[in-house]
Amino acid sequence: MKARFLPPRENYLGNLLWNKSEFNNVKSRIEISLEKLREIGYWVSPFAEGDGIIFYIYDEAIKKSNKEMLDDFRAAFDWVDIENSKSKNSNLELAELEDEDRMLDCIVIIPLEKIFIQKTLVLGKYTFYCRKDFDEEPYERLTNFEGEYLQFEVSLNYRDLLKLNQSIDHNDYVINKCLSLAEHAMDIVRFAHSSFVSREFTPNPAGQMDNGFYSVNIIPLGKTHLKPLELGGISKPFSVSNNWLGPQVDDFFVPGIDYLSFIYSNDVENEMAKAVISALRSCRQSFYSIGDESQFLNLIFVLDGLTDPEWTGWKHRTYIASLLSNGDANLFGRKLEEYDRLYTDVRNKLVHGGKEFYELSEQSSTASETIYGYIKDVIELIAQIPINTFEEMKNYAIALLQTQNFKDEYTSIINRVSISRGKQFRVIQW
Repeated sequence: MKARFLPPRENYLGNLLWNKSEFNNVKSRIEISLEKLREIGYWVSPFAEGDGIIFYIYDEAIKKSNKEMLDDFRAAFDWVDIENSKSKNSNLELAELEDEDRMLDCIVIIPLEKIFIQKTLVLGKYTFYCRKDFDEEPYERLTNFEGEYLQFEVSLNYRDLLKLNQSIDHNDYVINKCLSLAEHAMDIVRFAHSSFVSREFTPNPAGQMDNGFYSVNIIPLGKTHLKPLELGGISKPFSVSNNWLGPQVDDFFVPGIDYLSFIYSNDVENEMAKAVISALRSCRQSFYSIGDESQFLNLIFVLDGLTDPEWTGWKHRTYIASLLSNGDANLFGRKLEEYDRLYTDVRNKLVHGGKEFYELSEQSSTASETIYGYIKDVIELIAQIPINTFEEMKNYAIALLQTQNFKDEYTSIINRVSISRGKQFRVIQW
């Protein structure tokens, strides 16, 4: 068992600090050691949180040097390996003593910009607070933010919290971690309300203020000496801001939204849930991309990542289209032709032909919105059936593609498109 000794200094009392979990079952031994110290003139008191004690010598007649006090503590706590502190900061000392994997439940509050919420909304573990002017219970707000903000509970690493406000780099690390968690909630907002055709309906990234700073409030819960923390800084050197107004969010009534709230609350955990989380994160990156080509191509990659196709050419296209068909052969045919056109005439020309969107007949916004719609359709399919693994997804698609209606549809389309491109028609088999 180890402990750290911090002698009294200036306006601070002394501390003996240790790992709470290691000392939980030795309270009687701690009390015996404290009595030994009291007998020689120390005032000592255990922390209510259980991770150390506070001490001082009030009698000027028996004042001692730091070394003498350390010797007294080593004698009283002869069953503990007591080291002199490496710093003058008790939180930093505790951080070195704490287990790397100890977590602390916290409330995290993130301000939201370029979004309009008139009534506080709850979705799963997330609460989207309206701006204060509209709040019917402003006294219940846990922050001074006047505008909209997001609030949720999460477990954060205790050592990370103890090290806060000691360096800009570490503060930025914790800020960015909280922002990443908040962006899961904003991914749901973008899923329900944002569009590549109307980019003005895209909220600012979570926590990003108008001045380029990022802000995060953390309220520790449970038994801890840590107080609520207000963190702020330029934690990201580059940012993208909406130059317009952002979306008005009055509700989340769109297909698949309950499923998203379940996976982000960890109520659904499987292979497809992880793929959906990854897909929406990548869609977020497309929304904030300032390049039309990278925006579109990233969405193409997202669709492949979400569906995990094993095939190329027409087998790849028919597989994707079957997932977008809702079991309808006619809809499957329309999706197949549309997707093949976007893949051949847009994706391939951007990737292999060195083209840019201004050189193509397709508008970048409509092309991106179409692929984003495909991604949303697949997510809705996953939620509706539901689909838990990529194997289940492929079995579902192949079962449709093996029906006569689907076979007739893709055979006719492949034949017609191949002839129009001067290519030889080849029958595919599922």
